[in-house]
Amino acid sequence: MVKKYDVYFCAIRGNEKPCIVISPDEMNEVLPYVLIAPITAEKRNFPCRVGVKLKGQEGQVALDLMRSMPKDSLVRRVGSLPVPLQDEIQNLLKDFLINR
Repeated sequence: MVKKYDVYFCAIRGNEKPCIVISPDEMNEVLPYVLIAPITAEKRNFPCRVGVKLKGQEGQVALDLMRSMPKDSLVRRVGSLPVPLQDEIQNLLKDFLINR
């Protein structure tokens, strides 16, 4: 099953791109799509970006580029984010979506 904060490579416009699943597990269990945030190598000083290091490469989780994707676009699971990074993303999402 697809879980929140899992890291996947997903098929976006014919290319495989890394992304983080950010939709809640309750949704992931029953819906045919997931909400993802891509991981980008291009660093920007945006308040809605979170730094991440995967397999020795630095990048950012781009919460400003969240989108819905069919589950079958998730090509392969790479792992899961560490809890401190999960907490940072969760707090940023709360601030970004609720407290504005």
